[in-house]
Amino acid sequence: MRRNVIVLTLVLTLGLVAGASPAAAGPVLPYNAHPHGHSYASWTRMVGQWFLGDASNPLFGALGGDCGEVMNGVFFMAAPIDVGVELDCDVPTGTPIVLSHAGWFSTEGIDGETDAELEAAAVAGFVTSVNSLTLDGKALPLQPIDTGVYDVISQPGSFYDTVLGVGTGAIRTALRANVVFLHPLTPGDHVIEGAVSFVGDGEFSATYNVHVG
Repeated sequence: MRRNVIVLTLVLTLGLVAGASPAAAGPVLPYNAHPHGHSYASWTRMVGQWFLGDASNPLFGALGGDCGEVMNGVFFMAAPIDVGVELDCDVPTGTPIVLSHAGWFSTEGIDGETDAELEAAAVAGFVTSVNSLTLDGKALPLQPIDTGVYDVISQPGSFYDTVLGVGTGAIRTALRANVVFLHPLTPGDHVIEGAVSFVGDGEFSATYNVHVG
């Protein structure tokens, strides 16, 4: 009889875990997960490509109020590149969010010449005295993600092209960043706040007023 009770309890517990909603499991997908079939390192490489290589230059677009865009069913959210940036974000219902509020990249020809030098520079630069990200007032778990060295394809008009002036084409890059992949938020209004202060390189912060619907 005792064995049957233990088995029944185990079955019920597994059923509750399997039926738990994403919100109950936490808004951030675990860092060992593969959301939409990609590891966190892969998502971080995609974020780096968008920030540094995309023709829309989303890093500077955020200064003009551009919160981000939906790509392949995922909302890529802009990063803060100033203090006190405030963005209004319209996210379609059922759309997950990828956000990197803090990152440090190294570029071939500027921060190093070899892959090993680029990786070391990205790690060395990502040293913070303040680093926080919250959703509706609750802290989100943060973990630094390394991309390794890869080619960012710099398009005409991108950050690499127009701001750093390294031109277009394949640019060897390494990136260490905080990236979160958020479950689709419930319809309605939410607030995401991010702040980071890199030792010796200034402070950046943003408030994202997110409307889901």
